[in-house]
Amino acid sequence: MRYHALGGGRYVLRLDPGEELVASLRTFAAEEEVTSGYITGLGSTAQAVMSWLDPEEGEYQKRKFDEPMEVGNLTGTISVASEDGRPFVHLHAVLAPRELIAYSGHLHEARTGAVMEIFIWTFDVKLEREATPDKPFPWMFLPGEPRPDGADDTE
Repeated sequence: MRYHALGGGRYVLRLDPGEELVASLRTFAAEEEVTSGYITGLGSTAQAVMSWLDPEEGEYQKRKFDEPMEVGNLTGTISVASEDGRPFVHLHAVLAPRELIAYSGHLHEARTGAVMEIFIWTFDVKLEREATPDKPFPWMFLPGEPRPDGADDTE
């Protein structure tokens, strides 16, 4: 992964063939100490794991794609895990195989095909994620929002 600061909290990243997207974004966020941000991008994958959240089961139903796919859209957020402060990357994507049929959903992992071109906007606020008893995934809390345990984030 290579990246360049564009100024004003904006970055451009390039992932070359074989690089893992989610791990690269976490590495970037850790290196640049990003505590909140918006991600958008496009490119291609050689392999990907996507899912949708089954509301009745409260679980992600995953599907692995072991074929080249075009990334028609990549959108996501960066926040931090409240328990250890590590970067938390939440991504959704629209991927299309050679038949140009689109698959859309939560993106758990993706190995870069030809290239990935990513733009990131960072913000001067810390957004934290925390596991809550009534959600099947770590919930993003806004600054100052009360937590289920009665604590709140006053940053």
